[in-house]
Amino acid sequence: MAAAPEEPALTASFYREEWASVLQPQGVTTFAEYSKASRKGRGVPLSRKARKAVWPVFEEYRLLLNDQGWREPDDAMRDARHVLESKKMGLPYKAVIVDEAQDMGTQAFKLVRQMVPGGENDIFIVGDGHQRIYRHRVVLGQCGIKIVGRSRKLRINYRTTEETRRWATGVLKGLSIDNLDAEPDEEKGTTSLLRGVNPTIETFSSFDDECRYLIQVAREKETEGTLGAACLVTRTNAQKERYKRTLEDQGIPTYSLTRSKAEDRTASGLRLATMHRVKGLEFDTIIIAGANKGVMPLDMAMGSTSDPAESEDKELRKRALFYVAATRAKKDVIVTCFGTPSPFLER
Repeated sequence: MAAAPEEPALTASFYREEWASVLQPQGVTTFAEYSKASRKGRGVPLSRKARKAVWPVFEEYRLLLNDQGWREPDDAMRDARHVLESKKMGLPYKAVIVDEAQDMGTQAFKLVRQMVPGGENDIFIVGDGHQRIYRHRVVLGQCGIKIVGRSRKLRINYRTTEETRRWATGVLKGLSIDNLDAEPDEEKGTTSLLRGVNPTIETFSSFDDECRYLIQVAREKETEGTLGAACLVTRTNAQKERYKRTLEDQGIPTYSLTRSKAEDRTASGLRLATMHRVKGLEFDTIIIAGANKGVMPLDMAMGSTSDPAESEDKELRKRALFYVAATRAKKDVIVTCFGTPSPFLER
């Protein structure tokens, strides 16, 4: 474990956040680089003297990684880019297509830039800041990728209904969403071609009451022959397994989606998945179960921080995860909880 100096008095969360938000995106490996690194967006100011005092923590951590022969993903991508640069290696690619760009960091985009020579139609990027569930804020212009005058906002939603889109977007209301190049991304003018019903929100006094309702919904879907087109989504795997046991005890067939294998579309049963696993998929019906306070957002994932900017970023990422889960629905969304509802449900 890398030890923190006595001064300045900063929390362990500060060091984790500084490493992830400042050092790794900018590829900082020396104090000379750190002393000049931009800390824009960080809520805790650091003088040059303070940076010198905290630097040994980051230096020691990097030494520990090197001793074990380990690399964090950002380090590995930076190293790969340096190899291409130093050896002037030309790769057999004319263009690179990037999907889910909001999930990629600065080092990833710098590597992409190095992979193909600059030119017309060299890089095609698709991303949505509303779906940023990981700690990656990128300014593409600083990665050598110029999008000014070349970008276009897609305003037609072809998957969800307008009712679902509006409701899910409301979860992110008041938060700052960027367009991947340090400019605000507004929802104004965005619409869905499909029309449907407003999301159903049900609050119960106990887990058992919630499950009785979910069993009723599942049986209706089974009667209609649409059970396999519905997915029950939870925040954690432990939650998912709890609902799975209860549903199966009542004779409801289920099919769990896992990270280790692709979905078998021929398998029967109500789909079960975590919020992270359901990303990139779509179903007629999404059921977000267990949307309780302390679970959505997950208290443990929010953690503690002394940096207000970091706190806001965490809030955005957790709400974005909820947004992603809800917008997997093509027709309707059902949200259930018991006890105190998630603050995400407040309107």
